[in-house]
Amino acid sequence: MDSASRTVSPWPSRYDLLDGFRGLAALAVVLAHLGSRVDGHFAVMVFFVISGYCISASADSCRRQGFGFRRFLWRRIKRIYPPYWFAVGFFILTRVIKAVRNGPNELHRSALDWLQNLTLTQWVSSLFHPTTWPSDNPHLFVTAFWSLNYEEQFYLVTGIGLALAVHRRVPLIVPLLVLAAIGAAWNFAFPGNFICGLFIEYWLHFALGACLYFVLCVYTDRRSRLAFMAGILLLGLSAAARLVTWTPATIQNLRSMVELAFLSAVTLTLYFVRPFSARITGSPIWIPAAVLGRISYSLYLIHQFNLHLVASIAGHLLPATAPGGLLMLTKVGVHLAFATAFWYCCERPFLNLKAETHPTTRAIREAVPTA
Repeated sequence: MDSASRTVSPWPSRYDLLDGFRGLAALAVVLAHLGSRVDGHFAVMVFFVISGYCISASADSCRRQGFGFRRFLWRRIKRIYPPYWFAVGFFILTRVIKAVRNGPNELHRSALDWLQNLTLTQWVSSLFHPTTWPSDNPHLFVTAFWSLNYEEQFYLVTGIGLALAVHRRVPLIVPLLVLAAIGAAWNFAFPGNFICGLFIEYWLHFALGACLYFVLCVYTDRRSRLAFMAGILLLGLSAAARLVTWTPATIQNLRSMVELAFLSAVTLTLYFVRPFSARITGSPIWIPAAVLGRISYSLYLIHQFNLHLVASIAGHLLPATAPGGLLMLTKVGVHLAFATAFWYCCERPFLNLKAETHPTTRAIREAVPTA
């Protein structure tokens, strides 16, 4: 056998380290909304890469078992929508209480807004009214939910790819790569200031994680892995080259170039640390990150519309002279307490707990790649 095509033993699809990274990314989003200097947008971009890995692993698992589009999509809908609807209910409850206490009536929205927010289709309005940032969509009840709009589309498009794989024998990776090429062309043509809500805007970000899954778990020959590394390097360097002449006034126009340069480095890092996943996740120091990963979807769902409530609770728990760092730590603790309770009551019932094989992580096929 040619050394260039020598096959390396594939890794299991379960990549425990991703749970901890997802938890840390969720924490970064919370810290950003609490006013720290952490950039939550880049944390959401990491979510998209993790989504690419997780959703591709789930779709490939369905393919091997002979399950098609319907089974795959039903599993994803059952996993993401019920907790989301509970979160919307929680949001409504907090807004009612706020209105009763003489606050603004934030629930006075159009029927279209209600329909879109209950179905995660707020992105449809962006098709006709593009924005500078995805969170600028005025139809969102909670701005943090913008990323779930893309996740929903990722599920749908990957499900179509799965249907092609099952019924037409088209390798699952082929439609993913074709769309990645289209996404690359889109990102380099429109690198910033134009968000229309369509999945193709972030498909390349998602495809980085999908390619990571396939090269670690399916196409493991030396040639494929070299092609993967070369492709990621080329993407990262091409994006970075567009940033050479940036200025503070023009960086906004190169948003996706910054994202892709950053995510190329993230993807390569995840590739090279794969052999150390078990050692890292088995370390006691990693357990908090893994636990955060478990509740990351719940934390992401409910934290933003509870910022004032959490600030009020923290203010009652601490004296007015408390240091800023202690106040921030207390706020994070209250957010985590809310998220843990929400996870136990509103997310845990929809998990496949039989798939759990590690005390601090879940099977990757059941992981929700939140944003």
